[in-house]
Amino acid sequence: MASSLLSIRISRDYPGRLAIAGNGGSCTYEDMLKGIRGVEKKLREMGVGKGSRVALWSYNCANWLIAFFAIVRAGGTAVLVNYSMSSRDAAELLRMTETGFLLCGDNGETKKDPDAMRGLAALAGIPETRCLDIRPAKVDLGHAFRDEAAEDMPDTSDENATAFIIFTSGTTSQPKAVQISQAALSFDADAFNGNIGEYAGRSVCVAVPLFHILGLLMSYAYLCRGATVCLPADYKPGTLVREIDAYRVSDMAAVGAIYQGLADAEGFETNVVPNLHLCMIAGGMSTPVQMMRLELQYTNATFINMYGQSEAAPLTMVRPSDMVEKRAQTVGQAVEGVDVRISDGKGGFLPQGEVGEVVARGCNLMNGYDKLSREKQPIDEDGWLHTGDLGSFDEEGYLHLAGRIKDVIIRGGENISPAEIEGALNRMENIREAKVMGAPHSIYGESVEACVTMTDGGRSFDQEALKTALRSVIARYKVPSHIFLYDSFPLNVNGKLDQRALHADMLNRLLRLSVDEELAGGVTVFDVVVRNSTYAIVPVTSMAGELAQAVGFSHRRVVSIRLAVEEMLTERITDAYSAAGDIRVRMILMPEWLRIAFSDDGAEYFIDKRRDTSMSAVMILKAVSDFHTDYPKGKPVYCMDFLYENDFSIQDFLMKNSKGEKES
Repeated sequence: MASSLLSIRISRDYPGRLAIAGNGGSCTYEDMLKGIRGVEKKLREMGVGKGSRVALWSYNCANWLIAFFAIVRAGGTAVLVNYSMSSRDAAELLRMTETGFLLCGDNGETKKDPDAMRGLAALAGIPETRCLDIRPAKVDLGHAFRDEAAEDMPDTSDENATAFIIFTSGTTSQPKAVQISQAALSFDADAFNGNIGEYAGRSVCVAVPLFHILGLLMSYAYLCRGATVCLPADYKPGTLVREIDAYRVSDMAAVGAIYQGLADAEGFETNVVPNLHLCMIAGGMSTPVQMMRLELQYTNATFINMYGQSEAAPLTMVRPSDMVEKRAQTVGQAVEGVDVRISDGKGGFLPQGEVGEVVARGCNLMNGYDKLSREKQPIDEDGWLHTGDLGSFDEEGYLHLAGRIKDVIIRGGENISPAEIEGALNRMENIREAKVMGAPHSIYGESVEACVTMTDGGRSFDQEALKTALRSVIARYKVPSHIFLYDSFPLNVNGKLDQRALHADMLNRLLRLSVDEELAGGVTVFDVVVRNSTYAIVPVTSMAGELAQAVGFSHRRVVSIRLAVEEMLTERITDAYSAAGDIRVRMILMPEWLRIAFSDDGAEYFIDKRRDTSMSAVMILKAVSDFHTDYPKGKPVYCMDFLYENDFSIQDFLMKNSKGEKES
């Protein structure tokens, strides 16, 4: 009889060591292992046996992991439900997978209705006798069902049978039920641990849901190492700062948006930077720029990328010892035991450097999608998983991703089906057509964007009202960031939707919006602090002149702007303000003018047309369109504003340069 890999591989070397910490309490390795056996016994008494499907609907916590391992040891299949999902949507998935048992912890629904477990059970047709409340406030699974006799219970699980089901969106709105064996998960853990080697620490903060493959894999891999798995109550920066500091967390698993938010949090430098040394980032890959920025912010940490899918993870990984360029620009090499190639779409494979579909074959592939016919499965007759992702290998065997064949948006690690959102929009009053697409996003990887045409020509168009209506029928993270109104969509020569042209136009609109949003607060081009010295005058006036010329000022205006900057610096440095200290100079593009602002610690400087002023003040007033003094933090900031030339559009200028940066 096969042994349960998911429980026997968990470290038994340190029974008194903290195994799980964070949301809803903590437990040692001894408590966890005995708790797993106790809950397994309870599940068997409820009727769970080989092949039983048991839903697990809960926030991340110790009870979640104990319940998961217990389900597998009892021979069951854990059906992992999104904790943000409504009872109605969850019930549909449970009926689809013919799930007969329910374990319910704290989740989005129980926060609103403590009796949500009973409501879901009724909708899914699950008897109450087959339900178990595992909310931490109600039961501590590490101790509640412990029975020393349970240690000798036979393990009826099969390592190759489906141990758990994860739901993932495909190219349609219907989620797919990905079936994964415990052998595959154990293979994944070995592959991951083999790649990180001695770089791994004694604790990991898992800041991704356990119903995602990344969260479950990271938790299991570190439990196999005898490390502490920290499961924070939420992923808010303040919470993560406290947890990382409290448990001296050395490693972390999260998506790019979480790391970015954490870097801006109070206490980041003192409580996070000294602790974190290894950071895993996955689920909607970060951009190279984002990776490089994170490496600079997390000064003691090494960031590593992984690539995989719910259907097989990981397929490739970078190693902590790889150069930062490889870690930032690629998703690594194929993990040992997995064959990853580039398909030519005709049954063959492409050579190094050529782009095609990424396909993979190995021990960690899923057991297939539940309830889908053979022709709808992504694994072909030769055992190759067709990922739907485009990529190529470089000369060192590192995989470079180049987009997706699949029409799926990945926002912050969540797979989002455009068809689902389009369907919801098309059911709304006056919407004629809807097209939903992804757009690059610096934090989330991709944002969700929608384009619509209307039957009334747009007279009733109200973007915020449409978003509000969408929130009542789809999950909040699927609601588009923007909804753009069109008179009609572009068509190709065959009279069909020209999606490429529509996408390009949508990106152009999005860029203009972002430019306008940036301009509302001003776009800072230069922000420098210079020594209180005459040597600083020439470099600063040169920068001011170059910027003025770049944004279209005439030669005469450029000269006058340079003179105004020179007079201001001279006033602060050489006249009565020599004790001003270092001087901060900011050059800011505003919607209607170029602003050059100065601040220092010296005595206040007054310029007023209505009273006598210094000679330098007279020269400054001649050059500027407006001069005023702001007091943002109680200290004066002197602002010189220069109106743009009449035929100059700062929006067009910024859009042109933004496009140039992207093209380069």
